[in-house]
Amino acid sequence: MHIGRRHRAAVTAAVFGTALGVTPLQSAAAETTKPALSLHTSEAIDVHGTAGDVDITLTVPPEADSYLLLTLGAPGDENLTVTDDTGAPVTTHQLPGRPRYAEFGKADSDHDGVPGAALTPGTIHLHVAADGLVARTLYVGAYVVDGATDTLWNARGTSAEATMTVGQALLGSTWTSPGQGSGWQPTIPVVTGQAGPAEIRLETRMTMRKPPAATRNRWLFTADEIVDKGYTAGQLAQALQVQYSGDGTTYTPLPWVITADGSLILELPQQTWPDDRYPVVQQLRLKAQWGLPAGYLNGTVETFDRSGVVYGSTRKTFEFIDGTLPATARAAFYGRDRAGVLWQYQSSPDRDPSHYTRRTQVGGGWQTYNTLTKLSTLKADGTGDLAARDGSGTLWYYKATGNITSPFASRTKVGGGWQTYTMLTGAGDLTGDGKADLLARDRDGVLWLYRGTGNPASPFQTRSKVGGGWNTYTELIGGVDLTGDGKADLLARDRDGVLWLYRGTGNPAAPYATRARIGGGWNTYTRILSTGDTTGDGKADLLAVDSDGGLWHYRGTGNPTSPFQTRTKIGTGWAAYNALI
Repeated sequence: MHIGRRHRAAVTAAVFGTALGVTPLQSAAAETTKPALSLHTSEAIDVHGTAGDVDITLTVPPEADSYLLLTLGAPGDENLTVTDDTGAPVTTHQLPGRPRYAEFGKADSDHDGVPGAALTPGTIHLHVAADGLVARTLYVGAYVVDGATDTLWNARGTSAEATMTVGQALLGSTWTSPGQGSGWQPTIPVVTGQAGPAEIRLETRMTMRKPPAATRNRWLFTADEIVDKGYTAGQLAQALQVQYSGDGTTYTPLPWVITADGSLILELPQQTWPDDRYPVVQQLRLKAQWGLPAGYLNGTVETFDRSGVVYGSTRKTFEFIDGTLPATARAAFYGRDRAGVLWQYQSSPDRDPSHYTRRTQVGGGWQTYNTLTKLSTLKADGTGDLAARDGSGTLWYYKATGNITSPFASRTKVGGGWQTYTMLTGAGDLTGDGKADLLARDRDGVLWLYRGTGNPASPFQTRSKVGGGWNTYTELIGGVDLTGDGKADLLARDRDGVLWLYRGTGNPAAPYATRARIGGGWNTYTRILSTGDTTGDGKADLLAVDSDGGLWHYRGTGNPTSPFQTRTKIGTGWAAYNALI
């Protein structure tokens, strides 16, 4: 509904007067002459520009003691400065949810106990400047207040209203993203792990009469906002990948900068402002790596000049959405049947451990091996290496290809004599050098560490002794970080069916801390397999096969004192396999 100028002034006076504790005076019968005033303002000012004029002219003063009231701006406008003709600041006040206001002549100058005094005709000259971002339209109101009753005069002509336009930078954005439509949005959705990026078009307009010669745009996530939403600046800087284009064709990466207080800033290239001030368009491609937790993050886009003065800003909310689990984050596991055929399974993209993929055949001839063990986590993108020992005691190395349809390259001979060991298990990266290691237990129960070299032709260094007494265990399961500290851990099942956790230390001279008991009853399983993360929550899980061929899933917790949740049965028929890796 359109409100006319006079009506709008009356509404403003009524609302604002009530907020101040004064109410419009409904009758001025005691006055023989009706007060009258007028208001004149500059039509426009610029943010950080020259001050504009505000003139309040009292043409017919009241007969009783009175004073004048000025209201200025919109609720929340804190960056306004009012000065008089001498340049001295005028005191203004702010009430929550109300415009700023100033009072003129309210002091009891005639000392009769009534606020204000007899006013005389004249003009109050004021100057208003926007020292920071304010509303695009400033509403200015002038009112006569009766000192005796502290009420606004409601007679015609005793109030006036005007507006001032504030020139600044105006920012807007549109986005497009595969399968999600396009258009202007206050919230920008970003699907983690999605191959296609969120395409963001940022448009900046300059409405100032005298704009700066050049400005920059930046995206800012404050330290308080980052912490409040449960993220860290380092985590976001690594997970959010941004590319920039000024022409919509050629894109280059833009780096995030972490400030001293923990805020995160992304600065876009400089933009210049010709006389015609056409909009400047900048385009971004934003991708979020899989593993960034889902949630919301509020950011601000600012336009600022080389001295850091901000001329415009807009708030943007980014919604990070869990996408389907990418192949790089999905576990792969393998079973060898009695005919020697190796079959591949993958954990499901929907992160449900019971929805592992239908098996696919890798190849035959694997019955020649009496031991199969992964050296590093096997994934659905075809990564993860394998070691195998044949009946003669020769150890073979299978390097990953990165091709999930043919995940292993031709084998490489490591050497003979490995029949001296009763157990071999891949340890993952025990030493923190980025190379997968191997554990071997001899007939005396001594555990040996073979550090990885990263060289497929000679994959292991000379062995080093871990310690004795390991022949008490019937199964060693290694290769994954169960505790979330970034170090590979080891599980060991003893002859009584008790499962023990050896936390990795990262120290090759003493790679494991003292064991901690997880629980008993694990002798019900014929196979136990550490798969890595099968649910996309960043925590390593466990698979186990019972004597009836049932497949059980233990979801990881990341808690070293209780590393697994209650088991869930996810399959049957797994007794068909005599080896699982």
